[in-house]
Amino acid sequence: MIELPERAAMPDYQRYIHDLESLHGWLQQDLVHNCFRMGEEVGELFKAVRQYEKQPSEARAREHVGEELVDVLNYLLAIANRAGVDLEQAFREKNARNQQRTW
Repeated sequence: MIELPERAAMPDYQRYIHDLESLHGWLQQDLVHNCFRMGEEVGELFKAVRQYEKQPSEARAREHVGEELVDVLNYLLAIANRAGVDLEQAFREKNARNQQRTW
């Protein structure tokens, strides 16, 4: 069983997704395929959010949003892995630039 350490850093998450994809035989799927799959998951997230907005106090609706967020995150990490992006470094650099931007 693949495990993610408690208080894992972003590189740990990227390694975890790589190992999970290896376990399931998904590493051969190309970057574009993963982008399309993430798009599908984003659609499912939007649907879950709409349901949550109708019943924000319902625990299952909140759980469903969480599940769909994880699906999107998994594909995001897989895409970063395939593109050779250190997501933590990219996150820090981009948000440092964003702090200097005028919105």
